[in-house]
Amino acid sequence: MKKLLIGAIFLASVLYAEKADVIEAKVKKSYGGSYIAYVKIRHHDSSDLSDFMSEWEILDQNGTVITRRLEVRPKPGKEIIDTDLIGFKIPKGTTKLIFRAKCSKDGFGGKEFVIDFSDQENNSSNKEY
Repeated sequence: MKKLLIGAIFLASVLYAEKADVIEAKVKKSYGGSYIAYVKIRHHDSSDLSDFMSEWEILDQNGTVITRRLEVRPKPGKEIIDTDLIGFKIPKGTTKLIFRAKCSKDGFGGKEFVIDFSDQENNSSNKEY
């Protein structure tokens, strides 16, 4: 009976765990060959440091981290968190950017957002992706 109860509690915690989901991302070319990322993340931050969106990062198509942004404090009362990162470089040959966010309590594992520009000229356009 104890094993069943422990299993039920674990399953409930997994089902109700809230990961940080990246729901939108845009990248715009900036000065000197660098880029700006505008990102929207869904997470219900608590008012203390026990459960908040703690960082987000951009990976390439191979899973290599290109850049990351740390968030040092929660934003209680906000479900959608708007954030940006200025001045990062996209390595040549990159065909996809994968955005993912981390919750201080639940880690990575929420919804990722992918920008695929394999059909477009990389690092040479002023277009917004």
